[in-house]
Formats: sequence, structure tokens, C-alpha cells
Amino acid sequence: MSESWIVVGAGSAGCVVANRLSAQPGRRVTLVDCGPALLPGGVPAGVAGSSFFAALQEPGRMFPDLLATRATGIPATVYQRGRGIGGSSAVNAMVALPGSESLYRGWGWSDCAEAWSRVQIPAELAATSELGAVDQALLCDDRAEPLKLTRQNGKRVTSAEAYLWPVLDRPNLTVRSEAPVARICIDARRATGVVLDDGSELEADHVVVCAGAIHSPVILLRSGVDTPGIGSGLQDHPSVVFTLRLREEAHHASDGLPIASALHASVGSDVLQLLPMSHIGPARETAGLGAMMAALMTPTSRAGSVGISRSGTPVVNFALLDNAHDMQGLVSATRLALDLLRSTAFDQIVEHIYIDDRGTTIDALTGESSIEAWARTHCGDYVHATSTCAMGTVVDEDFAVAGYQNLYVCDASVFPTIPDANTHLPTTMLAERFGLRHLRDV
Repeated sequence: MSESWIVVGAGSAGCVVANRLSAQPGRRVTLVDCGPALLPGGVPAGVAGSSFFAALQEPGRMFPDLLATRATGIPATVYQRGRGIGGSSAVNAMVALPGSESLYRGWGWSDCAEAWSRVQIPAELAATSELGAVDQALLCDDRAEPLKLTRQNGKRVTSAEAYLWPVLDRPNLTVRSEAPVARICIDARRATGVVLDDGSELEADHVVVCAGAIHSPVILLRSGVDTPGIGSGLQDHPSVVFTLRLREEAHHASDGLPIASALHASVGSDVLQLLPMSHIGPARETAGLGAMMAALMTPTSRAGSVGISRSGTPVVNFALLDNAHDMQGLVSATRLALDLLRSTAFDQIVEHIYIDDRGTTIDALTGESSIEAWARTHCGDYVHATSTCAMGTVVDEDFAVAGYQNLYVCDASVFPTIPDANTHLPTTMLAERFGLRHLRDV
């Protein structure tokens, strides 16, 4: 007897889930996503290229109206989530970091080694020729290192290419793009399918929501799912950015890799990350500019939330600096960046360093109080939203939504807390854990 599954969202998790569920012929799997397709021979130039700036500019590849408040006193601005088949894996900076094994062990995840062994996303070091001037200056510090990127032979590999393309010929797998889900159909607290925005209904025995830490709770809330905790505990990596006016001889071609190296440092139990950018986009007004991002990778605040407006659209507030620990951690990351930016290596390539869009330089950051005040008003995110349907609260160890039958969530929203790394690969591993837990015969 066959059973049917609907997977909502074709990003870093959804592509994996659809692949692993459809590996058993007794299951019929339909993968739906609100955005554009990504098929062999049809990869947009921006997605195939080296720059996430170009990828984000491809039509339909991000949510242009998704706004989020980062911290108290900072107006809401666009939150750049990937959209369409491949999700954020098609538009991200391709940083391939696994996160801390000790963190996963602390969550009681004993099957991570097996899950990692199944991950099909390739990773390779950026070539020396791809390292821009800002990368090279950072790498003068012994703590910095070139990054592995989710590429193969110099080309981005999205989750769709790694997990969907090899199995598109499976007769029990259907992939539907441009099919936004309005709500989940629920009968007597059992998921029975989904309703699309156009009013059409898709029936299924099981529904897995893989729409990400913003849209998964939104879909659940729009569907009337009343499990406590949905949408609460939203986290991201709080960050600040310095804009670098590069000296003429240090200009880097705007179509090269924006990010190819990183520096990680530990301060107490905190992990700090510096990410250099040798250019900040293809626009003429950004020519000759680079950047340095500094982030706290181990935030503890859980005050962020995702809700819905009366019209059912996301209401997103990260509350990134809502406790003293995270504020101090971001100050530490800022100090780390300042020390590097004032070094000889950076002085040789940087003409001016700005801390805002009004031309204020780092000379304005003269002490702890000024650094904290600046960080509080200029705090940004890493576009690493997590933990709004946390495992142990909203879903159980099998990813099943508490209080409901045949309804699951599998994406970055179920991390108990945010991983201490860029979230693409950890989310892929998480989805492989889902696959391992649902390998049972049908």
C-alpha cells in the first residue's frame, strides 16, 4: 500500500527531504515551492556565477516584501531569504561550515556522524586566484583561513542540483514550482494536504513543512496550528559591517568571489567570526568598495519572534541584542574587527573605513561606550534565521508537530538554538537526520 507525502519548500532542507522520501517506491512525493524553477540547462547566470549579489538580483529569487526588525530602535528593512527551487542555497555566499559537534551532542543528536556521511553538497576551497585584496589582508593573520565553498570545479552547487536533479526521473516524485501554499489542510488534528494560493487543494497522507524559519511558522499559524511555541525563539547571528574604500591598486573585479576567507576567534565560550568582502556588488556606485563583517556566532537571546499580520503575512522581529551577553559578544566581535582593520596589512589596501552611510569613519569609535552605542544602532543579521519551531518544544525527535498527526517540520526552524556556523550545511545535515528517521518500510 502506497502513502503520499507533500513537502512544502524546496530549499536546503526540502530538496533533501524530497529526495530521501521518494527513494522508497512505496511513497508518492510532491515537492511544492512558491518560487521559480531550477532545472538542468536552465540555471540563471546570476545563480551559476560567483557572486551572491548577482544571484539575489535574479527575478523571483528572493522575497522583496519580507521585512524584519533586527533590534530595538532600528527600522524594519528587507530580509533577504532565498525563494524558489534551491531556496537560499541558490543565492547565499556558499560558505561551507559544519558547526560545532559539541553543540549537536549537547542537543542529544547521536546520529550526526551518519547524517553528515550522507550529505551530497560538495565543498571546495576557493582558488588562490579568487582571493581578493581584503581576503589577502585578512589572511595575514594566523587565525584566518581560506573558506570551503559549496561548489564543484569552481561552480556553485545548489541543493536542487545535488538532491533533485539526480532523481527527477523518479516516477513517484513530482516537483512543482510557482505554487505558493496558503495553508495546511487539517482534519481532526491530522494533516490531510495543502491548499495553494490559487485555491486548489493537494491531498496527502503526510505533510512536511520545509519553508524556513520565517515561512514555516507563518504557514503553521495561517493553518490554525495551535502548538505552543510556534514562531517564538527566533534567532540569527548579530553582526556589524565596516565599509572599506580600497586604494586604487587594491580594486578587485566585481564579478569575482565576494567572500572567500574567514577568521574565527573564541572569547570565553563565545565564537566570533570575521568575513571579509573584496567587493560589495556590481553597481557602479559600489566600485572600489569592500567590507568587513563581524558577527557573534553564539547568541543566547531567544526574544525574537515570527507572527502573522491580519492578512497572513510575516511579522518578524529578531530582537538581536535583547540581552547583555549578546551585546557584549557583538562588542567583542567589533573590537576584533577594529584591531584587524587598523593593522599594517589593511592599511596597505584601505584608504578609508566607514561605519555608516554618511561617511563617518572608525575614528568615531573611541571607547567601549561608543562601540556599544554604534553596534546597538547599526546591528544587522547574517540571514541565518533559526529556531522558530524548535525541536523539543514544537516538534519531537521525529520532527512531528506536537499535538498533530502526520504533520512535520524540517528546516532551520527546528534547531533548538542557532548553530555556531553559517546555517546551510547544518540544515542539510538536519534534513539528512529526517531522512534517517523516516526510512521505515511502507
